[in-house]
Order: sequence, then C-alpha cells, then structure tokens
Amino acid sequence: MTDPGFMLILRRIGIQTKRLGRLLRTTMSNHNIFGFFVFLCVAVGFWFSQTFKENTTVNIDYQLQLVNVPSSYIFTSDVPKTVSVTLSGRGFALLQYVMRQPDKTLQVDFADLTKMGGIVTLDNQVWRKIITKQLPAGVSYTAVAPSMIEIYYSMGDHKQIPVVFNGKIRTSNQHILCGLNVKPEYVDIYAPSPQFDTLQAAMTEPLVMNDIEDTITIKLALQKVKGVKMKPDSVEVQACVDLFTTKTVRVPIYTENIPPNKIIRTFPLMADVTFKVSATMFNTVLPEDFIVVVDYNSIHQGDTKCRLQIRETPDGIYNAKVNPAMIDFVIEQE
Repeated sequence: MTDPGFMLILRRIGIQTKRLGRLLRTTMSNHNIFGFFVFLCVAVGFWFSQTFKENTTVNIDYQLQLVNVPSSYIFTSDVPKTVSVTLSGRGFALLQYVMRQPDKTLQVDFADLTKMGGIVTLDNQVWRKIITKQLPAGVSYTAVAPSMIEIYYSMGDHKQIPVVFNGKIRTSNQHILCGLNVKPEYVDIYAPSPQFDTLQAAMTEPLVMNDIEDTITIKLALQKVKGVKMKPDSVEVQACVDLFTTKTVRVPIYTENIPPNKIIRTFPLMADVTFKVSATMFNTVLPEDFIVVVDYNSIHQGDTKCRLQIRETPDGIYNAKVNPAMIDFVIEQE
C-alpha cells in the first residue's frame, strides 16, 4: 500500500506534468524553443521548492529485530515481524530518508528492556528512543502501530501436560464409536511462572462431526493460551468407527454384602446381559467379562423381589442391560 504522504506528492507531480504538457504544446507551436526551456526550468524549480518544503506524513514499515537475546530465553508468544512507523517532516527530507535506506530495520536490544514476571514490553518510550536515533534532521517520529507489544518469555522451564479432545463425534445409526486416540497424548509447554503453574491440560480446537460411518483421522490445532508455547502445537485425533451389532450372554448371579449368618437364594440363578458391540469385537466379549449381583443392602423388609445390578463390564461395549431386571429371592438363616 502506498503511503498517504507520497500519494499526495504523486498527485502534485501529475498536476504539474499536465501543466507542463500544455505549455510544451503551446510553445512548440510558436517555435519558441528557447523560451520554453527557460520557463520549464523555472517551473520545475518552483515545483520542487513548493512540493518538498511542505510538511507531510508518511507510514513506513520497519523490520523488527530483537538482538542480544540470551540463549536460555524462550519466547512463548509471537513477536511481530514488522511495525508501521508514522513519520512527519518536510517532503524533501522524507524522500531522502526513504531513498537512502529502502529496507528499514528497528533493532531492539533485549538487554535494555525491562523484564517483569516473564513479560517484556515494547511501548512508546522504547519506540521513541530507538527510532529518533536514525532519523535525519527535518524528520520526526509521530507514532507506531502496534503502539505496545507484550512479549512473553520463559527461562527454559517446561513440563508435559495431557491433551484433551474438545469436541463431539457422532456416528450414524448403524455405527458405533469404538475409540478415540490422540497423538501425541502429551505436549511440552513453555510459559512464565503464573501460566506454567496453573495450566494442567491442552485443549484442542472445538470440533463437532455428525453421521460418521468410517474411521477418520483429523489434524487439530491446540487452543492458544496467551503467553504459553506448546510443542507440538497440533495433534492428530483418530476416531475409530465400526458397524455395531447386538449380543446377549448368560451370566451367573452373585450376591454381595451378605451378613455372615445369612444366605440369599435367587430365582433364577442366571441372567441375560444384552449389549451393543462393534462387529470386530463380537467374538472377543465373553460371559465371564460381566458380573451381575444382588446387593443385600438394597433389599428392604417386606420385599419379595430384588433388582439385579451390573457391577462389571468389559471395555468397548455399550448400553448393557440385564434381563430380567427384577428376580425372586429368599433369605435363609444359617
């Protein structure tokens, strides 16, 4: 984008060029070549003196460089590569400055910056000190954008925290989510002390997917936390999807919390457990993977039936239900 100050200069050049063109056509028609050149020199000299002696304002992009940064320091926030500096002054002085150094750089000495709580700040006072050193006479510093930059740093301390998937993955009616794998499961974080001590988990960017029918792998960025650098800053999330089917197994009924002098007899002695399982796991789920019980503490005086409870189920099965849910029982005294 062209600077506003130089746009004004270019417009003035265009106006003067048109005027000189009209003058050239007039003088050439009159064959007054000598008079034309005299007038041309006067006009150009007058135009330069008027244009470049007036004050104007320009915006110039400077490369930002931090120097003398100790190797033990790790920046945990992004440092802008450029800043936009607004300068004002006479047009000729500004043009000279821009033409003399087309690639402008601001070098900020890290050792001179005030450090507090893992943060260094580049503010107007810093900008003014650095910029005014390299400006010629007739050019002054007006502003910088951004006017203030906070840079977070760590002295090298880091720790590992777990990655938490922040989303929902829903399958179609005939499929089931068999597992969710995040790789890597842990990431290293670098941060100033306040964030370092309080951050306990890294969250992925939100994700919601519906009607999934096959296993998918998605790369997700980790949510950014101000002043915290994560390595890596993204993870792969694998959602394992399979067709599901219904399976029923017959398991024995056990009792628990029985007083030493009592016995519970149940009718029947076995119960059916029905559940949903992926097709690939169908043959691996066995009756002994389940425990169904009658809890003596759940029986009240006068009850003639008791409720069956599923105490243990294997991983990878869903919606387990026991049938019958209520059974007859008797309590015998030993």
